[in-house]
Amino acid sequence: MNTTAKAAQQMTRLVEAEDALTTARREEAKTAKAAERATARAKAARAKVAEARKLVRAAECTGKGVAAATRRLATRMAKAAELQQTARVARYEARLAARAAATAARRMDRLALRAARIASQAVGQIAQRLGEHAATPAAEQDKTLPVEELPAVEEIEQHAERFKALDAEAKAQAKLADAEKKWLRRLPVGQYGRVTVTRTNGGTVIDADQVAVAYLDNGLGVPPRKGRKDTFKVAVEAPAVETADEVELVIAA
Repeated sequence: MNTTAKAAQQMTRLVEAEDALTTARREEAKTAKAAERATARAKAARAKVAEARKLVRAAECTGKGVAAATRRLATRMAKAAELQQTARVARYEARLAARAAATAARRMDRLALRAARIASQAVGQIAQRLGEHAATPAAEQDKTLPVEELPAVEEIEQHAERFKALDAEAKAQAKLADAEKKWLRRLPVGQYGRVTVTRTNGGTVIDADQVAVAYLDNGLGVPPRKGRKDTFKVAVEAPAVETADEVELVIAA
């Protein structure tokens, strides 16, 4: 399965996980409210039981209405016990719903990270394909001499030899400079004798992958691209070494 197909499959799973998370959170909110209401009713029932006990004690002190007060207390105690059990069940269901929502959220996070990673790979491949098919050739930037103005071969070889030596020396010096720069970059910002170390924000660059995706999303087709200057190389062959036989032939001639 290619990266694009994997990204599509992962996005489908992500959408399903998002729907499951939405459902789980709705259930969590619903059961939490039910548990809150059941707890409030149980608390109110306990308050009524306490009030009924006071009425029983008052009736016992006066000797009037004891039976009625006792029946009221028994009824309220039974009702309070029933509401207390209902509240326990409601709180248990709320805890289960909260755990289910947390599990759905964790799964959503895992799938989102995986989808982002696969999508990033797909975008990179798409941008690469766009670059391969949409790049326009670069305009010729080197002004070359016409044939009639070409210098002598000996002069070209001299310039090439000097370039080869200077290029090798510059590369060697650049490697040494990079090594020193790498060592210095470890230093924090500050003043070290005659040396001052500072750091400036490097700014930002255009994200080519995101630009390609934005163009595709908005129906703009392939983003414009500009060709780069051709790579220029000069190869210098070692001079031919004359053998003794060749020297004798030249002398004899």
